[in-house]
Amino acid sequence: MIVYVENPNKRKAVYDILNIFYQKDQIIFDKDKASIFVGDDFLLLDGLEFFYEDNLSLKAKLYKFLCEKTSYRSPWGILTGSKPSKLLKKHSPEEIRKKYLLSEEKLKTLIEVDKVQKQETFNDKDFNLYINIPFCQTRCDYCSYPTIVGNKEDKSLYVKNLLREIDKVKLAPKLDTIYIGGGTPSFLSYDDLSLLLERISEKFSFREFSFEAGREDCLDYKKLKILKEYGVNRISLNPQTFTKSVIEKTGRIQNLPNLIDLYYKAKDMGFIVNMDFIIGLFGETRHSFRDNFKYLRDLKPDNITFHALAQKVGSKYHEKNVLGSKKDSLLIAEDIEKFCKENNYKPYYLYRQKNIISNLENIAYEKDHTASRYNILINEEMENVIGFGMNANSKLMDGEKYRNPRNLRDYYKNINSTIEEKNKLIEEFNKKSSF
Repeated sequence: MIVYVENPNKRKAVYDILNIFYQKDQIIFDKDKASIFVGDDFLLLDGLEFFYEDNLSLKAKLYKFLCEKTSYRSPWGILTGSKPSKLLKKHSPEEIRKKYLLSEEKLKTLIEVDKVQKQETFNDKDFNLYINIPFCQTRCDYCSYPTIVGNKEDKSLYVKNLLREIDKVKLAPKLDTIYIGGGTPSFLSYDDLSLLLERISEKFSFREFSFEAGREDCLDYKKLKILKEYGVNRISLNPQTFTKSVIEKTGRIQNLPNLIDLYYKAKDMGFIVNMDFIIGLFGETRHSFRDNFKYLRDLKPDNITFHALAQKVGSKYHEKNVLGSKKDSLLIAEDIEKFCKENNYKPYYLYRQKNIISNLENIAYEKDHTASRYNILINEEMENVIGFGMNANSKLMDGEKYRNPRNLRDYYKNINSTIEEKNKLIEEFNKKSSF
């Protein structure tokens, strides 16, 4: 599609809509050959002139034109924001449908998510702890996170600095939730894992403690026992797909029998278990993805999270410009919704990302009232979150934010000033909330 946008301030609004219908290499900005011309208050669409009042009107007119041109209609309409559930706090469902051209199915999903979330109560004065473990055994081709790959770095030194944050940051001992993510936290050694979890359990009490166990090649029964010993009550085992040929194309080797064995061990030990899957992996089709449902019917995980892939700078997918089929991804999303309804899973949180495949969403389902409090509160910004570790974010309910240094060198070098800045953040918040 050849496009020209006269006003640079309109380019993002236009690109947001174009991105729903076309891959980035299919979009060309050229004034002389443009079939879409965007002026300050008018559009030329294949030579026909349309006027618009604001960015929302611009998006709607461009979207309707491209729906007719491509015979494709996005289930989320013109909505490109990351947290659509927040719209229900400002608008009625019917207003949302008309304003953003949502499908009835996505509107129902928003309402269902809101209903599940309202069963939980949150306190905007409470604190939660996120700990980042930025190490992975290998990097998957779709991944863009700033992780350290392999065994070159001293993970024990990293844990030592984490312990310093735990000891010196003046968090009250009573937390709502704790979440250890990454990266691959289960890539830590037995000793480092025990040391970290022991210090956490000594200093804090908590309602929910989640651990991103992630890949089966870094996990075993001994590590599961360590997690259990120190109070972890939720883990995530993330196959991403059970399709062997697809997962191996991402550069990730996955021993499926071992993963399933670890899953059953974790369930026997009483963990609430989430499983992550990705829609849009290169080579995945609707037919191949359906095999995931065969496994899930037998496994019956407490939570299942389906991430629609967003191609990001820093990933090998972006470098190679590879992505799964938009058409298949849309059909896979329909199959997921059907599977979850048939197997009594309820959607409990969702969010969206820039450049997300087929303009879909990342969505988590739960059964038997096992929804993750942490996932809800951080997505909906309902409580304070303090981040420990390299690149970890802190975000408080008074709007204040702080990001830890983004690489190991700076994290180690600036650990003392990092602790001081976070203590100031917490102290100021507590002063404000005491009035």
